[in-house]
Amino acid sequence: MHNDIHLTMATWDYDHVRDIASGLVKPKGIEITHLQMEVEEIFYRFAKSFEWDVSELSFAKYCSIMSQDNPPITGIPVFISRVFRHSAFYIRGDGSIKQSSDLKGKRIGIPEWSQTATVYARGWLHHQGGAKLDEVEWVQAGVNAPGRVEMANLNLPDGVSYTQVTDKSLVDLLLAGEIDCMISAHPPHEFEHGDGKIVRLMPD
Repeated sequence: MHNDIHLTMATWDYDHVRDIASGLVKPKGIEITHLQMEVEEIFYRFAKSFEWDVSELSFAKYCSIMSQDNPPITGIPVFISRVFRHSAFYIRGDGSIKQSSDLKGKRIGIPEWSQTATVYARGWLHHQGGAKLDEVEWVQAGVNAPGRVEMANLNLPDGVSYTQVTDKSLVDLLLAGEIDCMISAHPPHEFEHGDGKIVRLMPD
């Protein structure tokens, strides 16, 4: 209707969002134009320039924005994607790592320090998994392809070792033995091949 408020909204194609995205379910007094894209693009573009009115946003990025003076966004308690991150740890099938505590003193690859999935995975490893933040060497790179960069300016805790690698992917580094484990929200392509070269640290 002509009195409706028009809002643009960006999310991934979740089954529990599709009815709003398609217009089958219509919020009273609101006309929504839905933008669907990969979450990495949504988070990057919205955090960088706030291109649309309503956005799915990673919780870690939200916290980062809200920690700044006069944050330009407001969060609402609608969580459209929540996942346990125990499955995000990947190791070599023929490697020496058998349990999370084996990662103490090792090198772990991450796609971004500030990615929510990585934050939760590191938190679990630090508090329950047997390897604290400053007991691991962290290596940042793209998951399947090199060149991924951090979306946020980092303020790392004291004692944390962090290195960026721009010419290799995390998969390359893991298969070459240059890292001992990698954390990824999405299964790396090599894992999906099912040949056993890359496996989950916690299969179940």
